[in-house]
Amino acid sequence: MNRTFFRYIARGFWGPFVFGLGVFVALLLFGTLFDKMNFFMKTSSDLGTFLAYLLYQVPHFSVKMMPIATLLAVLFALSGMMASGEWKAGMAGGWKPFDMVLPLLVCSAGTALLQFGLQETVAPSFFMRSEYLFEGKMWGRADWKRLVRRDISFMEPPDVFVTARSFDGNDGSMERVLVDSYSGGRMDTEINAARAEWDGGARSWRFLDGVFIRYGPGGRPHAAFFKARSGGLSSPPDAIVLERLVPEGVTIADIAGRIRRLEAVGAPVVDEKVQLYAKFAGPLANIVLAVAGLTLVLLVRMNRIFGFGVALATGFAFWMFMIMGQYAGEAELIPPSVAGFGPALVFLAGSFIGMRRARVF
Repeated sequence: MNRTFFRYIARGFWGPFVFGLGVFVALLLFGTLFDKMNFFMKTSSDLGTFLAYLLYQVPHFSVKMMPIATLLAVLFALSGMMASGEWKAGMAGGWKPFDMVLPLLVCSAGTALLQFGLQETVAPSFFMRSEYLFEGKMWGRADWKRLVRRDISFMEPPDVFVTARSFDGNDGSMERVLVDSYSGGRMDTEINAARAEWDGGARSWRFLDGVFIRYGPGGRPHAAFFKARSGGLSSPPDAIVLERLVPEGVTIADIAGRIRRLEAVGAPVVDEKVQLYAKFAGPLANIVLAVAGLTLVLLVRMNRIFGFGVALATGFAFWMFMIMGQYAGEAELIPPSVAGFGPALVFLAGSFIGMRRARVF
């Protein structure tokens, strides 16, 4: 394709994209403003904190709305070409339909890369900062990450089993701790302590006020009381009880690391795997909705005002489909990979069928 013609069509994409993204993000900001205003009025926080909370949400909202803005840009660009007669002129000049929509698909791939970059860099840290402002500063919740748990149990490979009455991930401590170590299928040692504290320098737990029991041949116990004892458990606090999973506040690398730590202590990782695949599938939504937009314009001729409504309806329908897939994956009704990529692939397959009917290729 002629580069000038390619750039001419691509220019028709970026204006509506920036406009749509700005409008959609503004709508979400105003929605959040009115939704959280009542909570803000009940706290003693200043207006600056509340405005900072809203501003820190902008990258997250941009990531969420980028696919819908891409869809809007495709609808506007292609419907504009149709209305102005440029589409017919291009066809008459020998351009194939696929050649004329290719610049829009390339632009949608660009927005996918832009969303991926934003999703993996700025958006997670800004979102967690906003959560801290709302939960920690405005509401004064010290454990807003939910690192304090009661009655926990976990395993440290290969054969160490631990239970604790309470765990505090903020200061790295456990109360009423029982550590059972097995060897050759039988119990080898047991540590029963009133308290345990994580020693970051030694990378191990330090047990306080307890008893150490070693089981000899025949299972005969030999007990020794201690005031302080180190060793016997080396899993760090963040591998024992992780902070609550906030999908918007983590990157792909964060989720992959979380999965490794959970698997190391024998904890389930279904939710994490669903979110991992969803993170990969999220940017692809730009390409999927771009193809859907091309199909809609070619099969159903529409003006730009109607296209704006179609963009909202189609985008939110796709969004809900993605959420339903994630819920099904977390409930283990479908595999995590299907939960993450399934909705996008279904929409993409339907859109390609529509493009075939429209004789794009």
